[in-house]
Amino acid sequence: MADIENQPTAVYRLYETGGRLLYVGMTNNPDVRFKWHSRMHWWHRVARKDVEWHSDRTAARHHEAAAIKSEEPILNAMHAAAGVDDVPLRDARPKLSQIVDQVRVQHVSRWLTRFGERTVAVVHPEFHDAAVANERIVNALREVNPALYEQLANSDA
Repeated sequence: MADIENQPTAVYRLYETGGRLLYVGMTNNPDVRFKWHSRMHWWHRVARKDVEWHSDRTAARHHEAAAIKSEEPILNAMHAAAGVDDVPLRDARPKLSQIVDQVRVQHVSRWLTRFGERTVAVVHPEFHDAAVANERIVNALREVNPALYEQLANSDA
């Protein structure tokens, strides 16, 4: 049996319908890997698979890392944050007190993300209170003057 490190190895990219890059990975057997991925909760989103072969695993590993860094696939867990102030949810627990302190001291909101999708916002209490007050005002406007609410909601201003 050949050493896996010296076998030709593929770097693959999985895209959704609109062309958005979902995932970059590497394998020496794409069919088996795709079958494994098909059990993932996001597999139904995959519309296109691109595969490029490299001479060995080291070369593939280098290309995979470069692709993840430069192309920012949304489902690669090691690069799951959606923005500069985002923290992947899997990293949030050990960092939560640090995140809360940063929000409290710097008054900068932070997002917790899951597979690149923002799921939780950590905000300063004053920001939260203002947002709640604004939400009440917006809800009142929606009830009192639905036409004006729709006009404002659909404008770019």
